[in-house]
Amino acid sequence: INVNDPGLITLVNKLQDVFTTVGVQNPIDLPQIAVVGSQSSGKSSVLENIVGRDFLPRGTGIVTRRPLILQLINRAPLPKTQANGIPDGETDIKTTDAQSNLEEWGEFLHIPGQKFYDFNKIRDEISRETDSKTGRNGGISPAPINL
Repeated sequence: INVNDPGLITLVNKLQDVFTTVGVQNPIDLPQIAVVGSQSSGKSSVLENIVGRDFLPRGTGIVTRRPLILQLINRAPLPKTQANGIPDGETDIKTTDAQSNLEEWGEFLHIPGQKFYDFNKIRDEISRETDSKTGRNGGISPAPINL
């Protein structure tokens, strides 16, 4: 078994999703990173630096009001001709962020099969899903958001 095989990583992530859905916590002993700290101490910034993208909600007070479970897969980048149709060495100033990063996306467990290429929309969905469980009054929920 090749531990770097993307298929194996995808399978393990799917197993973790199933276990989360049925309420079984951590049945597979895998390396994990937990970011813990007091309010406004930079926990979200740590996660964004690990991912390499800004995608978490911002604001004052308690903003991240549900646990986030991030399952990251590092894939080999696609050649530019496959990623956006532009040959290597050429640029297209009309290309949007979403078009130029077709190899980077997010998927939520609560919306299976929908890929979010625009990281601003990932931020919006985290806010929307948080509000759906906690309300807009600043409530906190232990129910995780899987991304």
